[in-house]
Amino acid sequence: MKQAELIKILSDGNFHSGEEIGAALGVSRAAVWKKLQKLEAMNIPFNSVKGKGYRLPEAVTLLEEQALFDYGFPQNTFDEITIELSLDSTNNAMMQAAENNVTARKICFAEMQTSGRGRRGRAWVSPFAQNLYFSVLWPFSQGIAAIQGLSLAVGLAVHRAMKELGVNGSGLKWPNDILAEYQGKKAKLGGILIELTGDITDACQVVIGVGLNLDVQIKDQVHIDQAAVGIKQLGVNVDRNKITAIVVSHLVEVLKSFSKTGFAPLKQEWNDADTFCGRDAKLILPSSEIYGKCAGVNEKGELALDTEQGIQMFNAGEVSLRLDALK
Repeated sequence: MKQAELIKILSDGNFHSGEEIGAALGVSRAAVWKKLQKLEAMNIPFNSVKGKGYRLPEAVTLLEEQALFDYGFPQNTFDEITIELSLDSTNNAMMQAAENNVTARKICFAEMQTSGRGRRGRAWVSPFAQNLYFSVLWPFSQGIAAIQGLSLAVGLAVHRAMKELGVNGSGLKWPNDILAEYQGKKAKLGGILIELTGDITDACQVVIGVGLNLDVQIKDQVHIDQAAVGIKQLGVNVDRNKITAIVVSHLVEVLKSFSKTGFAPLKQEWNDADTFCGRDAKLILPSSEIYGKCAGVNEKGELALDTEQGIQMFNAGEVSLRLDALK
């Protein structure tokens, strides 16, 4: 019996007795208990109440291949599609897969991550079956030079998906964030983590990690170091499998075009979605901070910052708004 079968029974959020679960799965109560212990070892939360049985803390919609396919997921694009209940990080899983795959395209989803990662070593809070966490393994034949601007292109793909889903007020922040207007502030809707392996001058494999907030609850906000919001809080309540299929479909479309023509054809569309354009900001570099006004990106995806010394271009770092710009 796979753990997924047990989770599917519990996914309605109602209590189920050990006898009921055992009957549904055709196993003994002892076998059910062992499987529940494995869920606990995987850090998947569930409630156990004597006389009532077992349940997940709340009803959830699990990712399922057939449901994804029914919603138009581009299954033929990938050599392998994996959906895991729990992983330390989907990017870690795809980085390991890249070691023995030079040309394969793979995608890996996790219902939760125990060590989800963002840029600059930040933790990415990943509660069970609540948001969207996945990574794509995608080969590039021309090395690291061919992927300049890739994180911006991926962000644009997610932004397109948000528009299709009817998420109002979403926009992009250089180089890898999807933001949305929420309660008068810019809140983080999603993020992207790009990692590279292989020959940086020739054939290389890129792992593209995407985290998208679907439902950011108050109990999770205490673990997040910045304002965050889910599309549910923005008034969009769509089946989780449908959201996933739409996001991945836009991502595949962008990756295919980016592989041929790079970021340049996407520049104007990205600049149109830039939530920081014309705003006072500071660029945080490893050993310094530079202040200026954001002036969009160029054909390479480099940030233009209008400083006291004039326009300067940057291809790395993190943009943060000044406090006075939030007034």
